[in-house]
Amino acid sequence: MHFVLYIPTQVIFGQLADDSLAAQLRAAQKQRVLLVSDPLLIELPWARQICSTLNDSGCDVIPYTCVSSNPDVQEVHQGLQLAQKEGVQAVVALGGGSVIDIAKAIAMLLTNGGSYSDYLSGDRQVQRRSCFLVALPTTAGTGSEVTRSCSILDGARATYKTVSSPLMFPHVALVNPALTFSLPPLFTAATGITAMSQALEAYVARQANPFVDPLAVAAIQTIWHYLPRALADGNDASARQAMMLAALWAGWCRDQCGGGLVDALSIPLRLHLRLHNGIANALVLPHVLRFNLPAIPSVRRQRLNNALGLAPDAPGEQLVERIAQFVRYLGLPTRLKELDAVVADYDWHSFAHEAMQVESVANNPREVSVEDCRDVILASLLS
Repeated sequence: MHFVLYIPTQVIFGQLADDSLAAQLRAAQKQRVLLVSDPLLIELPWARQICSTLNDSGCDVIPYTCVSSNPDVQEVHQGLQLAQKEGVQAVVALGGGSVIDIAKAIAMLLTNGGSYSDYLSGDRQVQRRSCFLVALPTTAGTGSEVTRSCSILDGARATYKTVSSPLMFPHVALVNPALTFSLPPLFTAATGITAMSQALEAYVARQANPFVDPLAVAAIQTIWHYLPRALADGNDASARQAMMLAALWAGWCRDQCGGGLVDALSIPLRLHLRLHNGIANALVLPHVLRFNLPAIPSVRRQRLNNALGLAPDAPGEQLVERIAQFVRYLGLPTRLKELDAVVADYDWHSFAHEAMQVESVANNPREVSVEDCRDVILASLLS
């Protein structure tokens, strides 16, 4: 048995975001700050309060809000140019996984130089610790605040590519469940199913290990119990807190053990159908689980059954249906026609080829072919 673990980010859970952030920047002696966020979130009253507190503490806040839900290399470039022009000393990410990924890329480039495309192509390697980076997640989703990777759309190659290095972990993650109270139900569900997918894939991955296993199972069980509560009442503090913990666990587990076929198939769906990551995950998750069942050891299937409230010896199809029911209960789509998309408009075989180029395919518990990818996509979209 062999595995390597990284746990360098300081996680501060449950404190008031504005006071904690100002204290962290003060302790690190950072005054000029690039605040990365999205244009809608930054206008919320509590987001404005965070900016106001930073200004009152003596920080010079330079906002960068040109971040989309599917961020691309150009957004990294624009943010980097602004950061370099303003001579920033620290980067703060206020938002979901897309915002945090953009902030990670900018922080890495500030100390390593070059363009993000250089690292995507492999022409350059990350050699220096990122610029001081504080992440404030506003969703219980990817857990990007405690991971070493960022996934950015590479427009030149028309695919999402990941740059990953232990030198890219955020220095501090300020995790306050109250920041998720204003998240609309659809995004609560979509980000929550992203966390569920990450935990499940980490648990069954080829790189799974016994150090990570208990956290992956805990994340799955917690999401199963608390995501419906958070969806029903966005101000349910206990549910929001549980979901933030589960997202932390799931994101860290995925970072340590890698993704699988859900991750790979979601990329062409996001790229061509312009889907939110969670929506793409919801479409394929039950069908990927069914495909992987023969390769999941019985003891792991039993633990998954327990986590989802099934009898330990429940057959695999019950486990698949349990996940499918959960997705439907959350109000997320399980078929393409629910998205008002026309099947004939897309080349699903090309989607399958694109999925096979994603690194996480090799980490799937069951070996995958192009035909397998196509069959799973079609099952996800047409069943």
